Amino acid sequence: MIDPAVWPLATGVDRAGRLRVGGADVVALADRLGTPLYVYDAATIRDAYRRYAAAFRAARPIRVSYAIKACALRGVASLLARADADASAASLGELLAAKRAGFAMARTQLHGNAKTDDELRAALRLGVGRIVIDGAEEIERLGRIVARRSTPQPVWLRVSPGIDADTHPHLRTGMLDSKFGAPIAGGDALAQCRAIVATKNLTLVGIHAHLGTQLHEPLRYRELGEALAELAGDIRASTGTALREIGVGGGLAIPLRSGDAVLDLLAYANEVTGPIRSVDALRKATIYLEPGRSLVGRAGVALYRVVGTKRVAGIRTFVSVDGGMGDNIRPALYGAEYTAVLADRPTAAPAEHVAIAGKYCESGDLLIRDVALPSPDPGEILAIPAAGAYSVAMASNYNHHPRPAVAIVENGRARVIRRRETHADIWRLER
Repeated sequence: MIDPAVWPLATGVDRAGRLRVGGADVVALADRLGTPLYVYDAATIRDAYRRYAAAFRAARPIRVSYAIKACALRGVASLLARADADASAASLGELLAAKRAGFAMARTQLHGNAKTDDELRAALRLGVGRIVIDGAEEIERLGRIVARRSTPQPVWLRVSPGIDADTHPHLRTGMLDSKFGAPIAGGDALAQCRAIVATKNLTLVGIHAHLGTQLHEPLRYRELGEALAELAGDIRASTGTALREIGVGGGLAIPLRSGDAVLDLLAYANEVTGPIRSVDALRKATIYLEPGRSLVGRAGVALYRVVGTKRVAGIRTFVSVDGGMGDNIRPALYGAEYTAVLADRPTAAPAEHVAIAGKYCESGDLLIRDVALPSPDPGEILAIPAAGAYSVAMASNYNHHPRPAVAIVENGRARVIRRRETHADIWRLER
């Protein structure tokens, strides 16, 4: 079944009965470029950005800052840079990737809970727009680094609002029991804001929080907006600093399978911005959104070639493919649950429920634990939608397998934006 909510825009079936994405025959792409192969649809990425801008129009001023960790490939990220997005980086490497993709450095934010002095210095040399301080000791270290600068460095403080979220434990980042952020409860966040204001050449312009990822509960976002608005008021009363920027993170769920719960963008906009805009002092503050998955996840389709089938009577049928946790670790790491079709015959009636087994030497290497498919033949192409975020980005060389090629499609034409890795590439740094 081709559910339009899960697959890229303009996904369909051609006259030959084969799957097309962005006007391109994905079976032909797999034959020409090899598998595993990730295919991104450019139109879907642009559309996702436009949807964010439209949903938050009434809450302006806002900035959409792409969480580049979702997919830092230049061919993907540059689409968002040209659309006027900012970039949110979680490391110096991601900041450099943002620069290569065309993001203005003044419109970037550098996050991270363990930034080294070298990373901070490099970010300053690049002209990073905002450093998001995460930890009391970072205030002291950054203060020493900027002490002799001629102009102050604008910073945010990452705070922990103490809000639980209905998602996998590894995806929760807004609770007090988290390595990220200064807890608002107990006064740590306010104390760190005072320390920033008292540090020469640091200018506190905003606060930032992030609840986690794959979230779909509107109430949690309203609670986040309320917590940040209240803290902003406390900061002004305590330090005299009127914040002009509020970062609300990202984390919206996207459907991986038909029927998955998601939060409507307009509802999200109303919930998270309502409490902030209700405060007179914050009516003109810029609200920063930090989507990653919801900008690029739906645009990506992973293609694999079926290698074989193993039937264990009364237990399970395993369909083995030529990729797995080395190119998409999310099912093993987070329990992500995808769907799939056979690209050669995507509308064929299912014949059985199967598990899609990867080729890596781990029992947990199952891309999908249960999906209904026609009985696949060796050599057929299996297509998994909604694979555009945190798959290529977290790919590895486990078992010394090369990482996959990546292509982008537009108007029926495909171009390779990352060539397939070779074994020589894996070994080139060894001595």
